[in-house]
Amino acid sequence: MKNFKQFILALVSFFAIFLLTGCGAKGDNGTYVYKPSTAEMKKILKEQGASSSDIDSLNNKYSLELSVEINGSEGYLTIKTKRPGHKTTDSTEITINQKTKTIAAKEEKGDNIRYRIKGDTLTFIFTRDQESTNQFASSLIKNAEFKRTK
Repeated sequence: MKNFKQFILALVSFFAIFLLTGCGAKGDNGTYVYKPSTAEMKKILKEQGASSSDIDSLNNKYSLELSVEINGSEGYLTIKTKRPGHKTTDSTEITINQKTKTIAAKEEKGDNIRYRIKGDTLTFIFTRDQESTNQFASSLIKNAEFKRTK
């Protein structure tokens, strides 16, 4: 009888672990958002060679929000900008490989960009070639920490 109870306990424990694993987070799925501060934007623009007057004109009049939405093997990269009298939202379809942790534009045959998720933070990892090919994009998001939204 004692062995039978231990067997039942082990069996119930196995199924509990199996069920809890199945109900956990679904990989990297979710929406991750990055909103650079004015100081971060000024630093990025300075690195890109923008004039001092352009950088000084930013103040708090300009905002930028980047978001990455991951849903299985596809998703969207959305860029929202706001300046006095003008709002813009651009969205691009992306493909995601959650096993290799790479993202690429769906319509282009360009490079895959590696990403890392630690906790609720997504960051991108650029190769030197990727950084030199698109300096503005890489300088904008290479140090960005995208936070998962709930």
